[in-house]
Amino acid sequence: MGGILGACNAISDYLHTLNMGSTLFRLILAMFLGCLIGIDRGMKKRVAGVKTHMIVCMGATLVMMTGDFIHVYSNGAGIGDTARLGAQVVSGIGFLGVGTIIVTGQRHVSGLTTAASLWTSACIGLAVGIGFYSGAIFTTLGLILVFKYAKYIEVYVEEHSNTYDVYMEFENEDKMSMAIKKLREEDILISNVVIIKKRSKTQSVVIQATMEAAKWKARHTVFREVRQQEGVISVEEI
Repeated sequence: MGGILGACNAISDYLHTLNMGSTLFRLILAMFLGCLIGIDRGMKKRVAGVKTHMIVCMGATLVMMTGDFIHVYSNGAGIGDTARLGAQVVSGIGFLGVGTIIVTGQRHVSGLTTAASLWTSACIGLAVGIGFYSGAIFTTLGLILVFKYAKYIEVYVEEHSNTYDVYMEFENEDKMSMAIKKLREEDILISNVVIIKKRSKTQSVVIQATMEAAKWKARHTVFREVRQQEGVISVEEI
């Protein structure tokens, strides 16, 4: 038993020391962990899929190993900050994240999860690069669990949310002002109003807005109360 335990300790020491074998192991592990994260994004047809996550994770690993190499093997060994290069990765990965975020004409933002997964992939790569294998593996497993099961929590939150992005049509501008004031008295707030269509002051006006019930009410109850207001032609959730 002691022989097996000793061998495991020897392997662990070898992999935590920067050498040719541990370098190859860390890069392969980074590619594998990045691939696991990218699979979910790729299956959902996101702009950053398997290849992007693998490259980000592997690149971050290389950067962290380079910092460690400079610290250990450069002239004046032990001089230098191992984490300096890694810190640049954490901040610099933002340019990739920004490229995955899209804002549609309806002010709907998509790509935030993919941007966050890219940033986390870089952090996982840094952990692998410095030899913090358990942290990298557990974080990857945690991220996969988030991708797989957090959507059920999101559905629950959305179903119990009192805030809605809506399109609303009113008979005219005066009726719109009266309806918004009346709804506020009934604890339904209309904010972030953007006029989409208005021909004249006496004709119908269409707005895009955020509607929020101050007290929790079922979705159909909130929309029924809004449709019953004088001057409201229609209201639809975006």
